[in-house]
Amino acid sequence: CAPSSNIDEGEIDPNARSLGQWTGAMEDVPIEPPADMGVVGNCLICLPEEAVRVYGIVPNIDDKGDSKKRLWFGRVWQLQALALRRYRRDVLSKSKPLTQEEKRRIDEALQDPAKRALADKMQRMWKGAVQRRTSSLRSVLTPVAYHPTAMAGTVLFMHGSGGMTYNNVRYARTLAGMGFLVIAPDSMAGGEHRRRDLAGIIKPSDPTPYWGDLGLYTSDAQGELTYSTQAEAVVKEPEKWRQLYEKVFAHRSAEMHWILGRLPQQMRVRGVFIMGQSEGAMSVARFDDRRYGAMIRGRIISAFSVEYCYFTPTREAATFGGCPEVATLNLIGDADQFFGPIDSVALTVCKQKHVGGWGADNFTGNAFKEMKRKKLRRGLVCVMEGAKHDPSETHDNFLRDVLRAFLASPSDCHRIYEYFRQDPYLYSKCTIQEEDREGGGIRQLMKVGQMDLPSETPYTRELVIRSGGYHKGQKLQATRGHALHKLIEAHTGNFPKGTDVV
Repeated sequence: CAPSSNIDEGEIDPNARSLGQWTGAMEDVPIEPPADMGVVGNCLICLPEEAVRVYGIVPNIDDKGDSKKRLWFGRVWQLQALALRRYRRDVLSKSKPLTQEEKRRIDEALQDPAKRALADKMQRMWKGAVQRRTSSLRSVLTPVAYHPTAMAGTVLFMHGSGGMTYNNVRYARTLAGMGFLVIAPDSMAGGEHRRRDLAGIIKPSDPTPYWGDLGLYTSDAQGELTYSTQAEAVVKEPEKWRQLYEKVFAHRSAEMHWILGRLPQQMRVRGVFIMGQSEGAMSVARFDDRRYGAMIRGRIISAFSVEYCYFTPTREAATFGGCPEVATLNLIGDADQFFGPIDSVALTVCKQKHVGGWGADNFTGNAFKEMKRKKLRRGLVCVMEGAKHDPSETHDNFLRDVLRAFLASPSDCHRIYEYFRQDPYLYSKCTIQEEDREGGGIRQLMKVGQMDLPSETPYTRELVIRSGGYHKGQKLQATRGHALHKLIEAHTGNFPKGTDVV
């Protein structure tokens, strides 16, 4: 029988030096994945810098502004292939082959029907154990789960309706750049209901532009759960679209349960943030996370307004489905083309109730109203001025500011505005429009203005520019900071060569 391609969690000494000695560049990993990898095997993983070192693999992706690649982005089956190669190299290659006498004795023993039946049973049990381990994240993530500094935490990220593309990948890079390990189940990876042809692995030498698409897919989406929402189509066949969106949620909710139930113990102990973009955000908002208790550290909902609209087939579906004790961050633009309060698809469908449309009468384009109604214990809604369905296009560095603050202390999200006071520029861009404390808890609605610098500006560079001085009422200018820029560049390499801040 074949050896396992995974390391069993129960067989590992967490303090063993070998945990951080997986070796080999990703170019050596087979391009064709094993058959039937399922939800877990095709899961996308974005590893932070320290986790990359723990695994001993060559980084293949960078974050915005990095002068060199320091993160790794790929699929679980690729890490499993690395583990299998390591097992073959470090264990099988050093095992002594059977002698002719040993082979003869084995063949002789198997002539006994009872002994052959027992051997067949053991082989089936072994194969079953291998299959169970390959359908779990426990073994492949054990090296980082038990390492004290491999990651700051774990984020389960749910992509939008097109798959892991554009700003979905940008979010993963941003989070990994902050030290978080990102797990992103790919509902486009050959599933029965929705699929796209998958591209090969990302090699360390491949270009990975932050503002481009990494090209994880080579075809358009197909399948019954594939859609591109147009208001006219929704109004024309409302029942068809209601059923479609409900099926989509059931599918994505099952993905989350599958992943959360198969994490290493120490990941579960440290807790998991759940985050989604667009369709993924709808899934996170409606997801019933109560069975996981304190394991869910916080939820982040990007580009979905969490209110009764075309994306929520019933009023009962148009709310938070999980524990109200979980701190929640809602990120959305006031110009969001699908869920914003101005000329969006959701608003258009709401206004056509007389011909098949549905939605809230008091549609607001953000989750604050529902946070108040459900009395979430801690909640923060950030409405970004001028931001569309991809808020990174206009507010990429603000997203990093607020994500960094929320992930550091989710239960203090109502104090993020106060934290921003230490950065005069950032503080000047934010305004608390409403605060609700009824029934206990604190929920805030924060308006975020347009940014002075383009989103393409590397985050570290903008932080240096902000430190150079900011005067209220004026545009952000690099009045000082040249020496600081040089110091940071020397120690982190976060500025591309030749760039400057003054």
